[in-house]
Amino acid sequence: MARRILTLNIGSSQISMAEFATVRGVGLEMLSYATAPLGLEPGKDSDPSAYIVSTIRDILRQNNMTPGPVMVSISGKDIFPRYVKLPPVTSDKVSDIVYYEAQQNVPFPIEEVVWDYQLIENEEGGQSVMLVAVKQEVVKKLTDSVEAAGLTPMVVDVAPMALYNLCRFNYGDREGCTLIMDMGARSTNVVFVEQKKIFCRSIPLAGYTITQELMKEFDLGFKEAEELKLAHAFVAFGGVIEGSESPLVNRVSKTVRNVMTKLHAEITRSINFYRSQQNGSKPVCLLLCGGSATMPAADSFLREKLGIPVEYLNPFQSVAVSERIPA
Repeated sequence: MARRILTLNIGSSQISMAEFATVRGVGLEMLSYATAPLGLEPGKDSDPSAYIVSTIRDILRQNNMTPGPVMVSISGKDIFPRYVKLPPVTSDKVSDIVYYEAQQNVPFPIEEVVWDYQLIENEEGGQSVMLVAVKQEVVKKLTDSVEAAGLTPMVVDVAPMALYNLCRFNYGDREGCTLIMDMGARSTNVVFVEQKKIFCRSIPLAGYTITQELMKEFDLGFKEAEELKLAHAFVAFGGVIEGSESPLVNRVSKTVRNVMTKLHAEITRSINFYRSQQNGSKPVCLLLCGGSATMPAADSFLREKLGIPVEYLNPFQSVAVSERIPA
């Protein structure tokens, strides 16, 4: 009998839900999928709880999804990842050492956060630990909203780790270092995947940054600037080359390029940190994902700047898609 798996990704600007099943002979199959905007405006809507509840209910009703236990993924901007090398200790002492390191490295009192860890072996035979912490109030608001919408949260995962798992499941053990770049609304998560290594960082430059710059450039409100971005945004070509006959589109695209140039600088800084502090390798390819990464010419811009192959991450290389879902 197929096992039903309901999943929920709560981002800063939209919610996505999908229903999967484990099918004998097929593996994992996606049975249904839906996404909907939250309708939040930065600066005005400080608490998204009501929006989350109503959006989940709308998705369930409009797509005939049956409520039940759900696996929830939350945004990378809310997490505090830390990577710590452990001293040589016996296995029975590891949990005590990890707890001590969590107290030292998490920037809040340990009783105010929900945290977990993953042990990672390094090339020298030693061990490191990846700590991930989220403030309790963030998780509590999230799970309360999910329950109010009629679902039962069984697992709360963080988006960067879910992306890591997705990459390993779909692409296997690739040679060299793969860099995933998830450009969302409020933040861009970068995740390094290299054999047994993993490293992630959240960069506060993303889709909303572009909207804010367009608000300044054109003296617009948030809604009008967002509509302008969705209608005309692409990453301008370098130099004096004009990408469009429209002066308006050229102004928009140059504004976008300025933000992307800043983002590229942060990505380069992250790569340098990963190589120097985590003994990692230079990425051999970049996998793009996230709503803001679909802007025209985003992939070619990053390909030119980073000098490595860039492609869009395909989550369905090892996952079947039901014929009921429109291609």
